Amino acid sequence: MNFFGRPTDGDDGEQAQPLLTQGTRRGRETMQPPRKNLQSRWRLWKANPYWLIPVVITVSMCRGLTMAPRIQVYNHIACQAFKKLPGSLPLPSPSNLTATIFAPAQDEDCPSADIQPRAAQIQATIITSMSVLSAITTGLWSRFGDIHGRKIILCSTIFGFIAMDIIVLLVTDTESFFSQYGEQFIVLGPIIDGLLGGLSAFNGVVHAYTSDCTPHGSRSKIFSTIQGIVFIGLASGPWVGSILLRLLKPSESMTFMFYLSILFQIAILTFILFLLPESLKPVVSEGTRTRPASTYSTLSRASSSSKPFLPRAKVLVIRFMKTFISPITMFRPKTIGRGRRDWNLTLVGLALFLYVLSSGVYQVKYLYAKHIYVWTAEQLSFYMSLLWITRAANLLVVLPLIISYFKPPTKPRLAVSPVSPGEEPETTEPERDIPAELRFDQKIAGYSLFVDGFSDFCVFLAPISSQSAFIFFSCLTSFTSGGNPAVHSLGAVCLHAAGRGSEVGSLFGALAVLSAIAHTFSPTIYAATYGLTVVTFPKAVFLLASIFLAIVVTLLWLIKPDNGSKEDSYSPITQDEEEAVSFHN
Repeated sequence: MNFFGRPTDGDDGEQAQPLLTQGTRRGRETMQPPRKNLQSRWRLWKANPYWLIPVVITVSMCRGLTMAPRIQVYNHIACQAFKKLPGSLPLPSPSNLTATIFAPAQDEDCPSADIQPRAAQIQATIITSMSVLSAITTGLWSRFGDIHGRKIILCSTIFGFIAMDIIVLLVTDTESFFSQYGEQFIVLGPIIDGLLGGLSAFNGVVHAYTSDCTPHGSRSKIFSTIQGIVFIGLASGPWVGSILLRLLKPSESMTFMFYLSILFQIAILTFILFLLPESLKPVVSEGTRTRPASTYSTLSRASSSSKPFLPRAKVLVIRFMKTFISPITMFRPKTIGRGRRDWNLTLVGLALFLYVLSSGVYQVKYLYAKHIYVWTAEQLSFYMSLLWITRAANLLVVLPLIISYFKPPTKPRLAVSPVSPGEEPETTEPERDIPAELRFDQKIAGYSLFVDGFSDFCVFLAPISSQSAFIFFSCLTSFTSGGNPAVHSLGAVCLHAAGRGSEVGSLFGALAVLSAIAHTFSPTIYAATYGLTVVTFPKAVFLLASIFLAIVVTLLWLIKPDNGSKEDSYSPITQDEEEAVSFHN
């Protein structure tokens, strides 16, 4: 068994294909050797999580490649708006390319303190536009992918990423019409990206593809591996760009990064179109393909109705809003025996919402470092790489070791059905101590987010001139990256403890909606705070983040592991749901 949970040559192939019919198995037994060889070759081309590794690494690497130059673009656009006339980007001479990877964003006509609030506002506008549209379209794209396949969603989201980079190139071209209206035109990129689902739809379809082609019992390991691969790609982006920049020595180093990103993404788009196998197979029964009811099909039926346009549009809007908002009702407190209320899921929802709000400090942190320490884009890129490397190390090494040593033990339960002589009794789902698992996830999430808030508070207290303290506490924050998956796991365990294990899918949908809403407000909150305080008290954003996280930790510790439910009242859950109950299994 490999680390993705796929069977190797020594494993039993029957376990990896539980859905094979008996007729198919009998047919396999009677196949001739040439047929077996052909089938073995075909299995190598079937959907497998390994196919996603180049996709995830390339997309993440392109994000890391262009993240620091984007900060420079925002400063350039803000400078042009400040001067009220088109300007030119400061570019390094070829002789300085060995010392400077990107051109500095400073302009003698644009004092940094004057353009920082406007640059933060531009960044907030871009992130908010993309978050709002992604929150609206991700669900629809996901439903569309459930019907028509995963590859089309992968292609559409990557096309949106390419469109973002093309818009940036048009804005930074000083000879183009678009550079004169860069502040307005730059928003077109996130609009296109958001309409195509954006990063949230990409992450969703990656997990869906993995689930389609992964046997039961291995998805938790795969999902954590994918998250670690994402940070490896982010960290490698600036290093790859730096090496290619020193080798090729282009005349315009900043735009070169966006050209490089477009080239890589076109290459991976070609890989998806012509090489990546489709993971979702049509379900055909007696010549008829059955599809579950979905938001996509519901809206399609409403749009094709014979009613007049205005009443039909009203029905569409109402149905869409119900579909978008209804998942949040899952966080309402539920009544449990004798009029008591279970607030655990409510507390988890509030904690996740405030945690996502606090995460908005990361984008402002890059502007802060560039403003206070006058970092070049090269230095900022290496700083980002350091953060991503520490996050990857935490997700792939530190956190799994902690979980392996301290997770609550489980006991396998033997099947009660009789077995034939010579056969070993089969085991069913492991017996779990739900309150113990809830306490464990509560501690993992609470301690991680406490250290996260403590790190931000230490940045707030440290001398503003100390770069080493800023870098150290930033890296310490990266070692708390297990907080987000722990909060999701805690929500699933709370749901199971309340006897509602069959609703775990709806829970994760509701958490995704909360995250999307929080991502919509977070950039505006931090951009406004940073814009108002950058001249007099620039570290106020770190104090705000630490306050958010202090509230989150308080909410998490208010969760009660034993809410009064009886173990015999738990609803039975499937094996898939059992995997989602705890990410540490």
